[in-house]
Amino acid sequence: MFKHRSHKIPALNTTSTADISFMLLIFFLVTTSMDRDQGLQRQLPPLDNDKQEQLTDVSRENVMKLEIDEKGQLFVDDSLTSMKQVRQRIVAFAGQEQLRTKHILQVKTDPKSDYDTYFHLQNEIVAAYRQLREQRAVKVYHKAYSRCSESQREALQQFYPQRVAEEYDGSDNDNVNPNDNDN
Repeated sequence: MFKHRSHKIPALNTTSTADISFMLLIFFLVTTSMDRDQGLQRQLPPLDNDKQEQLTDVSRENVMKLEIDEKGQLFVDDSLTSMKQVRQRIVAFAGQEQLRTKHILQVKTDPKSDYDTYFHLQNEIVAAYRQLREQRAVKVYHKAYSRCSESQREALQQFYPQRVAEEYDGSDNDNVNPNDNDN
């Protein structure tokens, strides 16, 4: 009496699915911007903790202390300083003729401080040395630092060496022992 009719389900046409997927993939690859990560060009501390580093005695007058506390406040030689003033103070300190190759910037960062403040401090240090080298390049070579040859840049880097000592893990700096004696 009752016949069951078999219903046929029509097949989906998937011929163009691969083409559409490929076009969407190309579209997203072309329209997506790939940002390059930028970081600091710094030499990391050695992996070998057993390796002993050579200690250097440095006069206190030759050391500029840069310290970031846990609140993100910046202190230069134990006085609260804004980030805008750091570059000028480093240029004035490292640019002194008697300290030009004997100075050290001692950077100490509290482990609880934010990375953003540390990053801005490092940028200001690099910018201060860049400013010193730029001024010297114009004075000696009569052109901008960026237009100098590789050998001229090396000479400028030796004239104003970037001397930064950092303290890691909140421990005392093992590389620098500031004292009151001139050596």
